[in-house]
Amino acid sequence: MRFFQPELLEDPYTSYAAWQADTPIWRDEGSGAWVLTRHDDVRAVLKNSAEFSSDAMGGGDQRLPLLTDDPPLHTKLRKLVDRAFTVRMLRSIEGWVSELAEHMVAGISAHTPVDIVQQLTIPLPVAVIARMMGIPGDRAEDFKRWSDALTGTLAGSSPKDRQADVMEMVGYFGSLIPQRRANPGEDLVSAVVNAEIDGERLSDQQIIGFNMLLLIAGNETTTNLLGNYLNILAGRSDLYQALHTDPKLIDAGVEETLRFDAPVQFLMRRATCPMTLHGQKIAAGDHVFVVMAAANRDPAVYDCPDEFRLDRAKNHHHSFGFGIHFCIGAPLARLEARAAMQALLRRFPHMRRAPGVNERVASPILRGFHHLWLAFEE
Repeated sequence: MRFFQPELLEDPYTSYAAWQADTPIWRDEGSGAWVLTRHDDVRAVLKNSAEFSSDAMGGGDQRLPLLTDDPPLHTKLRKLVDRAFTVRMLRSIEGWVSELAEHMVAGISAHTPVDIVQQLTIPLPVAVIARMMGIPGDRAEDFKRWSDALTGTLAGSSPKDRQADVMEMVGYFGSLIPQRRANPGEDLVSAVVNAEIDGERLSDQQIIGFNMLLLIAGNETTTNLLGNYLNILAGRSDLYQALHTDPKLIDAGVEETLRFDAPVQFLMRRATCPMTLHGQKIAAGDHVFVVMAAANRDPAVYDCPDEFRLDRAKNHHHSFGFGIHFCIGAPLARLEARAAMQALLRRFPHMRRAPGVNERVASPILRGFHHLWLAFEE
């Protein structure tokens, strides 16, 4: 069997269900990696950083701090970033994020087809992370271009011409280091540039890597989460009406979207020692695809897993990972998704699909939209 199949881009869940039911672990003929789809297996691997290293997430020369590090270095680096994404910090920007979402939604014309990805789900998180990093707003388009190129590189699917975008980003973040050392501000880049671990400052390479990680964590997840959320609602007018009637359900919808159609489908790990799992012998050095999106629909854990339900009582999904590598941008993504949905529902009581060519992100790892055409009615 092969894991990377063209039909998975449109509907991965039919294949996930079949693999889950019939083959708890199998080896992908294309990559040679082992594939895990059941909830308990996925959770166990994500939790066990000693036997399953995250260094498998490194794409060529583009290794990002935290994402590709294991303890003890990961533990030290994580403390630096956790200070930047505190509850206090998020509360301090919540009002501004809501105002920004309202402003962007005000630019949507009623009864007129709109590419909601280009109008809202991309520019909102890019503007937020740019401000948090102290980057001028006129670099927003560069931010998204760099982010797309970097995620493609990490997934091993970015064409060679995107490597130039990655190197442009490396050069830009490198140029900020002396600036923020000489004149630090109240922003994430300044915090990273002037941070210390065990009395020593980070190297320039580590600082650049951190900035690239912050860029991805600050926009990719939210863009895909919001696009998937709106795509689901566009096919279920009853759900949109329920949210419009009771906006307190928005957060439940965010969590159910994360479970039902995860923005990140799987992560990669490397076995650090020989082991046997479900009768299969895994050698040290073997790679493992940990498919969280499949685990999120495991019928052994979730009632009616293929149904989108706003009243789902237990929703312990793994879309933000699990254990020490839980996504640093998760609280920010939730805040931004809530602000965007509140702004849309406050102005528009109805939403429907509209004429236009919808285009999914062409990645087996990331699931979202480059273009999604909708129409809203006041």
